[in-house]
Amino acid sequence: MKKKIIYLTFLFFVLVFSSYAQNTNSKNKLTGEWKGKITQNEGGIREEYNFELYLVQNGNKITGRSYAYFDDVYVIIELKGSAKSGTVVLLEELKIVEHRKYENMEWCIKKMQLIHKYEGDEAKLEGFWQGKSAAGECIPGKIYLTKQILRV
Repeated sequence: MKKKIIYLTFLFFVLVFSSYAQNTNSKNKLTGEWKGKITQNEGGIREEYNFELYLVQNGNKITGRSYAYFDDVYVIIELKGSAKSGTVVLLEELKIVEHRKYENMEWCIKKMQLIHKYEGDEAKLEGFWQGKSAAGECIPGKIYLTKQILRV
């Protein structure tokens, strides 16, 4: 009898937590850590950089930071944006928070147009970016990110 009560209590908590997690995820599905790469069309310093987004979604509004890096070169940039029509995500970087770069290098402050989609159970953000730096227009490229699953 005692095992049955423990089992039913455990089952109750699992169902309550699952319901809460589903409701939270559906309202804030973009909140979290996204990792992947950002590319730059021919003529940039590199064709590809490691790229991460750390996003917080509140309704349709999004805030967070981007992190681009390779070797010992990196930039962290504050950003804001919005989720449109369920799948379209528009992000705009605002200001550089921290960076390390080569002497002849300028960081691009980007605008991103992304599509939120699923491939199986994996959430993806993919799309395009363009931007400006102190030197002028940046050579644009593409973004490919996968949402990281919190492991407990």
